[in-house]
Amino acid sequence: MQNTTALSESPFELTYRLLFERNPLPMLVYDRDSGRVLFANLAAAKCYGHSVAQLVELHLSDIHHAEDWPRMEEHMKQPATEPLQLRVWRHRDREGNAIQVEVETEDIVLNNRRASVVLVRNVTQRYKDAERLRQEHERLNAIVNASNEAIISTDVDGRIQTFNPGAERVFGYSAEALFGRSVELLLPERFRLAHANHRAAFAGTHSPPRMMGFRIFKGLRADGREIDLEGSIAQVKINSGLVLITILRDVTELLAADAERQDARTQLSHLTHRLMSQEKDLVKRTARVLHDQLGQSIAAIRLTFEAMGALAPAKLSSKLQRLDTQMHFLIDQAIQQMRQVLVELHPSMLDEHGLAAALDNEMRSRALRKSSMRLVFEVAPEVSSQRWESACEYAMFMIAREALENAIRHSRATLLVISLRGNAAELALAVQDNGRGFAADAKTKLGHLGMAGIMERANSIGAHVEICPAQGGGTRVSVLWKAAP
Repeated sequence: MQNTTALSESPFELTYRLLFERNPLPMLVYDRDSGRVLFANLAAAKCYGHSVAQLVELHLSDIHHAEDWPRMEEHMKQPATEPLQLRVWRHRDREGNAIQVEVETEDIVLNNRRASVVLVRNVTQRYKDAERLRQEHERLNAIVNASNEAIISTDVDGRIQTFNPGAERVFGYSAEALFGRSVELLLPERFRLAHANHRAAFAGTHSPPRMMGFRIFKGLRADGREIDLEGSIAQVKINSGLVLITILRDVTELLAADAERQDARTQLSHLTHRLMSQEKDLVKRTARVLHDQLGQSIAAIRLTFEAMGALAPAKLSSKLQRLDTQMHFLIDQAIQQMRQVLVELHPSMLDEHGLAAALDNEMRSRALRKSSMRLVFEVAPEVSSQRWESACEYAMFMIAREALENAIRHSRATLLVISLRGNAAELALAVQDNGRGFAADAKTKLGHLGMAGIMERANSIGAHVEICPAQGGGTRVSVLWKAAP
């Protein structure tokens, strides 16, 4: 090792020289008046990236970071004080990179000159880790403070340690007012004891850090108003201590809106049920009028026309014969159309023989008019004679008819299957075709009953309906009704 001050080679001095050179921590000796490095060990050479010979040619300003020069010069002017002073400096290595070091300094007199022995610890990585942790802490604080949700941390005894701005908005308290106080203050008094017991049981669970799922409970604001909260609680360890972190969201308005929507749905369901019932009664009355009045009128017209034919001369002119034939055709057509309208308005088989018979008749009638589509009706023997509530049978029949009509008009299907299964307590209807199907997000057109009509009819009897693409293509309409318990 090179140096600027000769050392004797006595065994005692040689021992200390070896201890200096081989010390695993970097060590320097510098002249306090000139700032020149007098001695340096191998560990110092490794720390700064210089050789020992290069180090002893340097000035302290070559080692210190430029921004620390004023502080270094001030330190050089100060008289020696207490030994082993611990300071933190920014030094530079051979490449000019800044390194953080902790320095312990002992002032000595060497050959009648003021000098200092310096013990250096490179703590750059430690400072980087500390800076990273500081940034992560700031980032976490920013996230917590920016959250609209209430984030509260407590110790195992329920004393509040963190109360973010979201919690201040939800509960109306300041963080300073609640720090160190019991978290049970945020609950109505009737729930506090149960919550304290529940919290203690959760904190006492000896398991890895875990979280309890979201649940709804009551909270208490600073103004005494109760609010509905949805939240979760997590159990984590921080610095070997257990911390309970609660995340809460004020759902008071959301629950109130849900209650209003549910009330509106209930009222709509009742209204739909009444409308469906009125529709059924109106259809019956209309069918009765058509059958009893219009039907009798047409029948009377036919009898009158036939009587007129009997009174006419035996031989009619060709023009009158054409008119006679045309009148017969028109009267027969009117009777046939009226019968078809009566069937479509209210199939008599539904009241007389039940849902299975009415659907079977509907399928047969449709098959005669739609030869390009194969229509199949599947029903078990024990179900064919089963009867259900009148409103249920009527709604199911109308749903099946609407689905069948939609398939005939829009699906371009070649096969449609209606299946019926169930017992006295439940009824399941399925209508499936192999047509072009529909998009899952397709919307019902305004003014067209379609899917919305099917759903409303199902809702009117408390049935669950699903309209979805069928496996392999096409559309499937499924309706499940269960009798009220």
